[in-house]
Amino acid sequence: MLTSKFPMDIEQGIPEESETSLLLNGRSEQTASNERKHRPYPPLSLAPSSVLSTPDSSPAPDTASTWPKKWRRSDRRTRRLNTQLLEAIESHNVDEVERLLNSGANPNATCRLDLVSACHIAAINGGDSLGILAKHGAEKHRLDVLGRTPLHLAAYAGNTRQVAILLGFSEEMQKRVQSEDMSSDVEEDVKKLCPEIQAMVDVRCDDSNVSRTLPSSWKDNIDHSCLQIKGTLPLLQTGWTPLHVAVSCIRRHSTRLLLAAGADPNIVDAQGRTPLDVIASAYYLDVDIKAENFAEIIKMLTKAGGTYNTMKSKELDNIATPLHTAVELENINAITELLDIGASVSCLNSEGQTPMHLCVKKRLHEPLQVLANYEYLNVDPLSAVVDVKDKDGYTVLQEAVEEAWVPGVCIALEAGANVTLKAYDGQTPVHSAADIGNIDVLLEILSVARQKGIIDCQNEDGETALFKAIVNGNTDCVYALLEEGASIKIKLSGEVSVLHKAAEYGHSEILKILLEHNEGEAMSMIDSLSARDWRGFGPIHFAVMSNSVECVELLLSKNADVRLRTTDSPYFCSTPLHLAAMKNFIDVAKFIVKFDKTTIHEVNSKGWFPLHTASHHGCRDIITLLLQKGADLSGNTDGPRKYRQTAIDMILNTLSMPTEFLSELFDSYINSNCANFHDSNCEINIDYRILIPSVCEMEQMKVIEALLKTGNRYGQRKLLVHPLVKSFLHLKWKALLPFFYVIVILYSMLVSSLTIFTMSVFFYKDTASNPPAFLSPAIWANVVYVSVVLIILQEILYMNIRSKRYFSEMETWIKFGSICLAVILPLSINLAETADWPRHIATLALLFSWIELMFLLSRFPSWGYYVLMFGKVAINVIKILLTFVFIIVGFSLSFMIQFHTQIPFESPWAAFVKTVVMMTSEFDYQSLFDQENSRELATSLIVVRFIFLIFLILAAIVIMNLMVGVAVNDINDLAILGNIDRLCKQVQFLSTLDNLVYNRFFIFILPKRIIEGIKNKRRVVNMIILAPGKPKWKYYKALPTHLREAIFTIAQEKMKQKDNEVNMEEFKKKIDEMHTAVTNLENHGEQTSHIEKAEKPLVQKMKYDEIMKRLAVLDHGMDSVKDEVTNLIEETKNPVNDLRRQMSQISTEIESIKQYLIQLDKKLSK
Repeated sequence: MLTSKFPMDIEQGIPEESETSLLLNGRSEQTASNERKHRPYPPLSLAPSSVLSTPDSSPAPDTASTWPKKWRRSDRRTRRLNTQLLEAIESHNVDEVERLLNSGANPNATCRLDLVSACHIAAINGGDSLGILAKHGAEKHRLDVLGRTPLHLAAYAGNTRQVAILLGFSEEMQKRVQSEDMSSDVEEDVKKLCPEIQAMVDVRCDDSNVSRTLPSSWKDNIDHSCLQIKGTLPLLQTGWTPLHVAVSCIRRHSTRLLLAAGADPNIVDAQGRTPLDVIASAYYLDVDIKAENFAEIIKMLTKAGGTYNTMKSKELDNIATPLHTAVELENINAITELLDIGASVSCLNSEGQTPMHLCVKKRLHEPLQVLANYEYLNVDPLSAVVDVKDKDGYTVLQEAVEEAWVPGVCIALEAGANVTLKAYDGQTPVHSAADIGNIDVLLEILSVARQKGIIDCQNEDGETALFKAIVNGNTDCVYALLEEGASIKIKLSGEVSVLHKAAEYGHSEILKILLEHNEGEAMSMIDSLSARDWRGFGPIHFAVMSNSVECVELLLSKNADVRLRTTDSPYFCSTPLHLAAMKNFIDVAKFIVKFDKTTIHEVNSKGWFPLHTASHHGCRDIITLLLQKGADLSGNTDGPRKYRQTAIDMILNTLSMPTEFLSELFDSYINSNCANFHDSNCEINIDYRILIPSVCEMEQMKVIEALLKTGNRYGQRKLLVHPLVKSFLHLKWKALLPFFYVIVILYSMLVSSLTIFTMSVFFYKDTASNPPAFLSPAIWANVVYVSVVLIILQEILYMNIRSKRYFSEMETWIKFGSICLAVILPLSINLAETADWPRHIATLALLFSWIELMFLLSRFPSWGYYVLMFGKVAINVIKILLTFVFIIVGFSLSFMIQFHTQIPFESPWAAFVKTVVMMTSEFDYQSLFDQENSRELATSLIVVRFIFLIFLILAAIVIMNLMVGVAVNDINDLAILGNIDRLCKQVQFLSTLDNLVYNRFFIFILPKRIIEGIKNKRRVVNMIILAPGKPKWKYYKALPTHLREAIFTIAQEKMKQKDNEVNMEEFKKKIDEMHTAVTNLENHGEQTSHIEKAEKPLVQKMKYDEIMKRLAVLDHGMDSVKDEVTNLIEETKNPVNDLRRQMSQISTEIESIKQYLIQLDKKLSK
C-alpha cells in the first residue's frame, strides 16, 4: 500500500563541534503480519564491490574527535555544497549538479531527517542526475530511514533508465532498455545478467536494519528543507520489492525489465502478498495509473510463475484484491484474466464486500454480468456463485435489492440466486425489498418467493416483510404482499401487531388497507394491547402518540374504543385523550373531544383527568381546549387528602407566568360580535362555564374556592378582581341574597332580644323604676333562647360544611362567645341578682353580639370593603403599639413615681392607661400641674416637667404621627388589598351559603317543589348576553356600572385585536399577489429577452437591461414591504382607524405601482 506522509516536526540544528549522528524517528507502527505462514525474506545484502560501481555501502562515521581543526572549515563548505546538490537534483538542474560535484559536493549527500540520499531523489525525479552521481561514485543502494532504496523509487516512478542505472547496466544497455517497446533480444541480454544482479532486484523495503549514522561529509546543513523532500516520497509497505512497487502502479515497462532481470514474482510482503496480489493497489491512493496495462501485467506475472494469496477463498480477507481493483476500474479484460487464473469471487475487501457486491454498490452492469456468468471450476453445484455473502451475510441478490438496482436483481436471479437465504440478522431479500419500498424490485422477488413460500419469513426481530413495508410507509409494497398472501396475524415480541406498527408510524393509508383486507380480518385486533415493555398501547394509542389525526379518525370510524386504556405501567391506564394531553397534540385532542366530549371526564389509575395531565406537562393549548369543552379546574386527583391536587393547582405550579395565562384565559370567555358598542345589534357574550363546569353544577363556587386554596404565591388572588370572576360573584351574591337575609334576620333577632333583655334588667334596676309590661325580662329571655336555638341549628349545618376552616377564624369564636354569654346571662341574673358579675357577662355579651352583627353585615359588597380596610389599618396600628410598648411602659412608671402614686397614677395599670390616653392628646396638663400638685412636687417639679416634655415629643408627636403614617401609607394599596380580601371573604361565605342551601337535611324535609325552586333561585346561568346599545336589555342592569365598563373594555380590546389580524392577513395577501405579479412579469421579460436576443440591436438590449434592473429594484422593494408587514402583524398595537388609514395610503401606492407595471408590460409586449 502506498501513501504520502507530511510530518509536522521541525529540523533542529546541532553545533558542529559536538555533532556525532542524528537519531531519527522511524516509521509508525507497522502493519500486523498475517497469521498465515509465508516464506520469510532474508535481510538486505548488497552485491560485492566488484559488481557495484560504488564505494563501500557502510562507511564508518567520522566523529568530532577525529577531525583535524584545519578540516572543520572545509567540512562546513562540504555540507553547504551537499545541500545545494540535493536542491539542484530536486529542481532537475543537471548542469548545476555537475558543477557542484566538481566543486567538492559529495555524491552521497544525504538529508539528515529521513536519510534520503541524492540517489533517492534522482531515481524518483528521473533525468540525467542519477547517471552523473553514479559516475562520481555514489552509493546507489542506500537505505533511507523507512527502508527504501533508490531502486524502489525508480520502479514507483516508472523510470526505466534509472532502474537500469541502479542495476549497474552499461550505458549501451541503458539505452537499449529505455525504449517502451523493448525487444526480446534486449530482454534475453538482461536475463543473462540475472546471476549478477539477483540480490539487487529482490531487495526489500525494510527499516529494521537501517543504520542511522552518517559520515559527516555526507550530511547536509541546517538550511536544507528536509520536510519538503520527505513529503514528496511515497510510503511503501514493509517487505515490498521493486517488483511490488512497479506492479502496484501499473508500470508495464519497469515490470518487464525487473522480471527480465530476475525479480522473484512470489516474494511476499509483511502481509503475505505477492506482486500479483498488489497489482494496481496504488489506485486507492489516487496515483495516476494506466488501467489499460492491467491485464498485460497480470499475464507477465503469471507467465513468470507468479502466484497469489489474497484471491483465495478464506485466505486473506479484508484486503482489496486485484479483482476488486479491476471491478473498480471496470476493466473487463483484467477481470477475465484474473478469473482465468482461478481468482475467487468470495474474498472480501476492507469494507467487507466481495467483487460482485462491489459491482452492485457501484451499479456496474457489465462487470457483474461477467462475474455472475463466468464458468467457474471447482464450485459447489448445489449453490450459485451469486449466493456468496459479504461481511453482513447479504448475498448479491439482497445487496442489489438494498440498492434498489433492478438490473442487478435480474442478473442475480438469472444466475440462479437463492431468495430463501438469510443474512446474519435474519433478513431475506423479500425483507429488503419491502424495506426500501421499490415495488419493481419487490415484484421481481415475489415472482420467485411465491414458489418458495418465504413471504412470512421472520428476521431476528420477528419482523416479516409485511412489517418492514408498514414501518417504512411503503403502501404499494403492503398491498402487493397482502395480495400474495402475507399474514396479518403474525405478531412481534411484546404482542405488537401490524395495526400497532401502522398506527405507530402514522401511516393511515396502510392502516386502512390492513383493516379492510380480507373482509376485515384485522378487526379483531383493533383494541388489542401490546405488552408492558412495549408501552402497553393499543392501535389508537399508537396513533395518538404519532400525532396522526387521520389514523385516529380511521380507527374510531371502525369502532375502536375511544376510552381504551393502556396497561397500568408505564402510562397508568391512560385513555387516548390523556396521551394527547401529555404530548400537547392539539389536533388529535380536538378530534377526540369532538367525537366524544365525555372523555374529558375519564380518569387514569392515578386519578388524573386529561386536564390534570395537560396541566402537569404544561400544555397550554390542551388546557384551553379542555376547559372550553367543560373540564373542571377544581377536580382533585386521587390519593391521600394531603397529597391531592386540583387542576388549577397544577397549572399554577407547572406553567410559567400562570397568573397571566389564567387572566388571558378568562379574557377569552368575554366575546363581542361587533366593534361598535353603540350598534343596537351589538352583543357581548359572557361565558361562565369555566367557573361552572358541568360536572359540579350543584357546587358553583367550587372552582373559585379551589383558586383561593392555592394561596397567593404567584399573585393569583388578583384573578378575583378579573371582570369575569367579579361579575360571577356579583350574580351569585344576588342569587343567594334572600338566603343571606334569613341569616341576618336570625342574628338581628338575637342581638335585639339580648339588648332589650339587658336594658329591661339593668337600666330599670339602676334607675329604681318598674319596666313596662312589654319589656318584661321573662318574655325577652324566652325570645333570646329561641333565637339562640335557631342560630345553633344553623351553625351546626355551617360547621358540617366548613369543618376545619370554620374554627380557624376569629369571627367564629366571637360568635361562640356571644351565643354562650347570651345563654348564661338570664340564668346568672336569676341566681345572683345582687352580684356584679352578671353585669360583666351582660357587657361582654352585648359587645360580642354587636361585633358579630357588624361582621355579618360586612358581607354586603358595599360595606365589607370598609370593614376589611379597617382591619388592615387596625393591624398596622397594633404592630406599631407593640413595637413601642416599652417606651409607653417606661413613661407610665416614671409618671407614677414622680406623682407619688396619686390619682391618676395610683397604680402601674392606671399609670399605663393614663399614659396611653395622654398619647391621644388628652394631656390634662392643668389638672396635673395645678397649684396643689405643684406644692407637693416642689422639689421635683423641674424633673417632672422635663419628663413630660420628652413624652410630649416622643410619644404624642413622633409615635402617633408614625402610627398614622404607616397605617395609611399607601391608600391605593390598601384599597386593592381590601378589595381582594373582601372578595376572598365573599367567596368563602358564598361557598358556604351555596352548600348550605343544598344540605341533605333541607332536601329531605322540604317538599320537592320548594327544593327545585331554591335550586333555580340560587343558580347562576352559564352565559349572559349584554347589549350595550340596548340599556333596557335583560341583563344590562344585572351588573353594576364599573363591572360593565370593565367587561366592555376587554371585549373591545379583543375585537380590535381580531380586526387587526384580519386586516393584516388581507393586506399580506395583497402584497403576495403583487409580488407574484411582479415576479411573473420579470420572468416574462427574461423569456422575451432570450427569444429576441439575437434580433435586437445593442441599444435596445441596454434599455431592456435597464428596465429589468428597475424591475429587480421594485421586486426587492416589494420583498421589503412584505417583511415589514409581517413584522407589523406581530408588533402592531395601533388603533384600527390608524391602521386603516395606513392601509389606504399603501393601497394607493399599490394602485400606482400596478399602473406602472401594466404600462411596462405593454411596452415589453411590443
